[in-house]
Amino acid sequence: MEFKIRDFKKEDMEFVIEKHWDIYSNEYGYVKRSFYNYVEKTVIDFLAETKWKRENIWIAEAEGKPIGAIALITPDSNKPCEGQLRWFIVDKEYRKYGVGRALMDKFLEFAIKWEYKHIFLWTASNLGRALSFYNQQGFYETERFKETGWCDEPIYEIKLERDL
Repeated sequence: MEFKIRDFKKEDMEFVIEKHWDIYSNEYGYVKRSFYNYVEKTVIDFLAETKWKRENIWIAEAEGKPIGAIALITPDSNKPCEGQLRWFIVDKEYRKYGVGRALMDKFLEFAIKWEYKHIFLWTASNLGRALSFYNQQGFYETERFKETGWCDEPIYEIKLERDL
């Protein structure tokens, strides 16, 4: 299966938001609209304030359509060497083809180029495959708290970190 990784275009915004809703609601039970609103707000806020030189969203594309995404943002202007991994998704039918690994490689290559020293992300306790993948990439857990606003069942949000 052939795919490419490219930079974000404005028309990809809907894909990033809608694909999160699709995957998380259908596969993980994130059925409360508050999750959709959260993703939508964070993407829109990022696009309004991004520093494209040091931040980016990459899109995996196959047959001319987006199939995955990953972003690197600098969430705190007082910590320019700390980045956050956001909006990392791969469409279900394209998993196991190396799309996620290619997106992560692009992400890390960019982070190193721009001299980020530390990366963190937030994920959830019910995302077993994602947790395993992040651990393989050198991320380790540093925080967790109970989240009740997105699913019918409580989950834990987990902060993972990695030095570069």
